[in-house]
Amino acid sequence: MLELAKEIYSPSKAFKVEINKRSGDGILEIDVYNWDSEWETWLQVSTGFSLTDNMESAIIIAK
Repeated sequence: MLELAKEIYSPSKAFKVEINKRSGDGILEIDVYNWDSEWETWLQVSTGFSLTDNMESAIIIAK
């Protein structure tokens, strides 16, 4: 199960990154989303996910 740890938005608000913490092992997953104004929803654009063990690394990867 994933718990949302942090959301980071681009200055234009067209993209966001979610940093989620896995409950089993505490590893952080980073997912990238793009706002689709036609459907008015966030679409996941990351083809894979990044894993890290601390928030500082997750934020650097997200940027």
